[in-house]
Amino acid sequence: MERLTIWHTNDIHSHLDKWPRIFTFLREKRLAAKDDLFFDIGDFIDRVHPFTEGSMGQGNVDLLNALPFDAVTIGNNEGAALGHEELEHLYDRAKFPVVCCNIYEDKAQTELAKFAKSSIYITKANKKIAVIGATACFTEYYEALGWGIEEPIRAIKREVAKISADVIILLSHLGLPTDEKIATEIPEIDLILGGHTHHLLEEGKVVNNTLLAAAGRWGEYVGEVTVEFDENTGHIAAKQARVYKTEDLPAPPNEADQVEAFLAQGKAELSQKVVALPHQLEHNWFKRSAVSDLFHEAACEWTKADTFLTNAGIYMTDLPRGVVTAYDIHQLLPHPLNFIVLSMTGIELDVLIREIAQKEAELRDIPLRGFGFRGEIFGAILTSRMSFDADNDIALWDEKAINPEKIYRIATHDTFVYAPFFPIIKRVTQKEVYTPELLRDVMTWKLKEKYGGGQDQ
Repeated sequence: MERLTIWHTNDIHSHLDKWPRIFTFLREKRLAAKDDLFFDIGDFIDRVHPFTEGSMGQGNVDLLNALPFDAVTIGNNEGAALGHEELEHLYDRAKFPVVCCNIYEDKAQTELAKFAKSSIYITKANKKIAVIGATACFTEYYEALGWGIEEPIRAIKREVAKISADVIILLSHLGLPTDEKIATEIPEIDLILGGHTHHLLEEGKVVNNTLLAAAGRWGEYVGEVTVEFDENTGHIAAKQARVYKTEDLPAPPNEADQVEAFLAQGKAELSQKVVALPHQLEHNWFKRSAVSDLFHEAACEWTKADTFLTNAGIYMTDLPRGVVTAYDIHQLLPHPLNFIVLSMTGIELDVLIREIAQKEAELRDIPLRGFGFRGEIFGAILTSRMSFDADNDIALWDEKAINPEKIYRIATHDTFVYAPFFPIIKRVTQKEVYTPELLRDVMTWKLKEKYGGGQDQ
């Protein structure tokens, strides 16, 4: 019986401490079986790691080249966390195709992004295999960056209608609920390799005769799928999925050196001086600090907002007295977060302040993961100008009653918009996304503005 073996990774998010084992394992598979296929399903990069930040992701592409993979699709950390120019050239050195059928060069969606193909064909095990890719539809981000992004299921249906192949594989950075919907609505797809929602399907999941497979998050697992074909008909007879735990894989002898080299290269790339500070700027996860006060000022200036709503946990380190480098600022704000400004009516602001008052104690110490946040704990909610008088049950702005007719511009970031903590934020209709600058880019701007004339101390 003929067999096709497929290896897949997803949502590694620049957890390069896992990469030496993953690469060694997959390289052995690549050398042992010329007909095996290798795919990455997106979010391989994450600007939280200095190696990725310093190379704007191109170092990560070199890692994929070393195998090399047969194809990849992009995740939101490739597509929406880089500037337009950086993504346009991210894959210039790639030895593999990028497959994504729903990202376009322009908002009008007249031309597919130049770095991508909507689908490709690969011949393995005497079978013609079609590979489609699709990524999550973060419309506000992509359009703010000058791209067009199409609703993925519509794009996939159009692509499948054009395909003639023995096997159809979808590389889906769309999340498990969407993958299940696709399996139901597009039965022609034989296999969906998934990501985005960090789901782990240890033995896969069959929906409407389509096999779904996914390998969790952060490089903690590597996925394998085997497809067997009937010898008489040539049709698929069986499909199976499994995963391998990365920590159980053999470690290469120089594992620690490789991991350290990734960090050292990133530090070197980010070693340039930004400013010299006359005194240390301290951070604090549980109250206002010199860092948070400076950044509140920067946020309001950059976005022309009335205030900046954030969690103190975003500030990860102090800034030292003396020379401050790009690496220091990256460590202070390692998150791939953008400013988002909410235009809220007074009535909506009243609801938000009440929701914060109800949730702030609960959120303070939670070890948040995801929603763009790359810190340790959520920390205190910092709400300059906004407060709640519990004794009188009144939400206040500048210690006065809120004007229900007024529009207030509240700057915040992705974590507050996409995490399910404050439902009123989801209901605000007018949101402005500030791209491509991340929070740390704005901090860099503010430090230069305020301390650019300082001398090394």
